[in-house]
Amino acid sequence: MSAIHISVNGTEHTVASDCTLAQLVTRLQSEAGQPDDPTTLATALNEVFIPRAKRDTTILSEGDQVFTFSPITGG
Repeated sequence: MSAIHISVNGTEHTVASDCTLAQLVTRLQSEAGQPDDPTTLATALNEVFIPRAKRDTTILSEGDQVFTFSPITGG
């Protein structure tokens, strides 16, 4: 399995070529010492919002730009 290079919030990261967005979120939370709770982050991939339900099927590609942010609730 090969590796790819992506950007997460402007910082370069190397991940497996078959890494999903869900796996990346888990990894980021683990590295930050946070509990594995995907509801605490919202995600965008190449400036397009990716809902939580689609993270498991969203495979990252070389050069992708991922942005994570706190979800906003209310109305």
